Amino acid sequence: MKKIVMTMVALLTMTAAMAQDNENRERREFQRPTPEQMTDRMADQLKLDDKQKSKVLELNKEYESVLMGPGMGRGFGRGRGPRPNGEAGAAQGNDQQRPQRPEMTEEQRAQMQQMMQKRQEYNGKLKEILTEDQYKTYEEQNQRRGRGGFGGPRGPRGQQGPRPNMQ
Repeated sequence: MKKIVMTMVALLTMTAAMAQDNENRERREFQRPTPEQMTDRMADQLKLDDKQKSKVLELNKEYESVLMGPGMGRGFGRGRGPRPNGEAGAAQGNDQQRPQRPEMTEEQRAQMQQMMQKRQEYNGKLKEILTEDQYKTYEEQNQRRGRGGFGGPRGPRGQQGPRPNMQ
């Protein structure tokens, strides 16, 4: 009888631990905010009036792909698996120095340049909607949070620093 009770307690403990782990994993995964969520956040932090809020929402919907940022899409090293050239990343548990990042292809450079131009367009249009003080606050938020600004890929974590030199 004692063995049965101990087995039941062990099973219940393991079930609870697994459920908690799944819940924590879901929380850790970053969910890209919708244009509506980004607009709400901007409205709160920049004190937008209703007219500004509707214009910013339109702008956020129009430039959603730009606000998402290149790190959120495919082909920009989001995964932790092997790299395209077959090298293993530091996240795979090797004790050696991190390999150098592979050079960007011409296509990737062109995509990055295009995204930067669109981001500048977005900022220009946003500047027309916001007051000087609001835009200044917006720029400060971008500096603090990295390029993601109000909900981009680095928004909740803040800007990541440079890689440590492991030599």
